[in-house]
Amino acid sequence: METINPSDVGGTLEFLTTTAIHLATDFFAFLVIGGVIAGFALYAGRDRFAPLIAALYASIPLFMFFPYDVSAYGGVIVQLALWVFIVLLALVAFSGLSSFVAGGSIGLIKLLILSATTAGFLIAVGIHILPVEQVYTFSAPTRALFVSSEALFFWLVAPLAALFLFGRG
Repeated sequence: METINPSDVGGTLEFLTTTAIHLATDFFAFLVIGGVIAGFALYAGRDRFAPLIAALYASIPLFMFFPYDVSAYGGVIVQLALWVFIVLLALVAFSGLSSFVAGGSIGLIKLLILSATTAGFLIAVGIHILPVEQVYTFSAPTRALFVSSEALFFWLVAPLAALFLFGRG
């Protein structure tokens, strides 16, 4: 029968505590992003959710293939500001999509699902495309959910699937 060495218990407890703290801080970041998206949907209305998701998708290639180097003007903050500016321009451009989406209120469960999938999409885009890792470092467990190419694919598809399933009246 094996005996438990006290140093092994301490190391295991430290590992579990550290992992729990990292997951909690990263989950808080996920909640903040999801809350901002849900707040936007509640404030702007249901008919602006589809243009927001379309603008987020359109911003990816526009940001990736932007022909000028803006890193010399302030680094990461300027790059993130450029991406936000592209998203806002695309949101204005895609506002015409709101006429194709039925008006009315969106249910709380549907809103939470759409916000969560869009928040996961934004975190995946932040890890793979935007220079977010230079501003905020995600923990290893959270990176495991987003860093692989398969995970990127599924997080890219998730908002579209959620919009298809839950975006309609």
